[in-house]
Amino acid sequence: MASLPETIQALQIQPDKTLKVIEIPFASQDLVKNLPEDQIIDHAENLEPLLVVMLLGDVVKVGSAVKHLQVGDRASGFTFGGSFQTDNGAYSEYVRFVAAVCFKLPKSMTYEEAASFPIPHLTAVQAFYMRLNIPKPLSPNPKRESILIWGGSDRLLSGLKVFVTASVSAHEELKALGAEACFDYKATDVTKQIQAAAGEEGIIYGLDTVCAKGSTDACVDAMSASRGGNIITTVPVPEAPPQRRKGIRVEFILVYTEIGSALSFGGFLELPAMPRDKAATLEYVSEYMPRILENWKEGQGSPKFNTQRLRHMQGGLEQIHEGLEIMRDGKYSREKLVYTVA
Repeated sequence: MASLPETIQALQIQPDKTLKVIEIPFASQDLVKNLPEDQIIDHAENLEPLLVVMLLGDVVKVGSAVKHLQVGDRASGFTFGGSFQTDNGAYSEYVRFVAAVCFKLPKSMTYEEAASFPIPHLTAVQAFYMRLNIPKPLSPNPKRESILIWGGSDRLLSGLKVFVTASVSAHEELKALGAEACFDYKATDVTKQIQAAAGEEGIIYGLDTVCAKGSTDACVDAMSASRGGNIITTVPVPEAPPQRRKGIRVEFILVYTEIGSALSFGGFLELPAMPRDKAATLEYVSEYMPRILENWKEGQGSPKFNTQRLRHMQGGLEQIHEGLEIMRDGKYSREKLVYTVA
């Protein structure tokens, strides 16, 4: 095992809400010296700027209960910093991770490609396989049901018919990924178009990744007229949408519950510990992720999964604030912003 540095650089939010690169103690931390059995320590290579970021690099220490990763593996995962753990966060040179949300990179996957994976992919895993109970990737699916993804951009490997709303400019790309049909979310009759395309049995699954400007209401309206449906949202929505129609269930998810701990977001959102999410995620990254990423080729992806569009940003930790400003101002589209740290 490589020796760990006494101090590391980390990006920290200051009391005045500005960002500053500081030096913090590392090797002397109790949770570093006595690493919890379900965690790993990773040396950063690339970051994707998000509210809570993803990180990847080389595993340098592994807890006793971790079986799917070992020292020396290249790995990717995410963590939750801020007030939850002030001495650990992904905007730094070394990070402690809960191993359940980390996966081993295939040999030909670049760090930049891997930086785009953990949060969006494991959010989809949580929505599809933990909440909607859709058959897992590459598993037999006796009945080809339909799913509506509002603001969709990913391939779904569960044998479902995928209906997607997106900007018209993205339609051809989404069809190439396997979408059954694409719809312009701006169309005034978009829900009627979706219902007509879905046919008599209709759609019973929904995922709303936008959760704004009436998107959840539209998802509710687009569900099967005779069978109802279950809709997952990635942002909390008012109580009104599920009451809009009988037989429709709307549930909010947040990928960070896969860490397994209770979480608090600025005092306005409290989430209980969800050990089932953690266990299900560990099963997925251990058993299904290697199969999905098999035969990965740099710049192309695997036969079962495509690369995401990446925007390589200049600078390291000191320049991440620029990426956050780009995201705040919405000056990006269907791409991930990636910084190289080491």
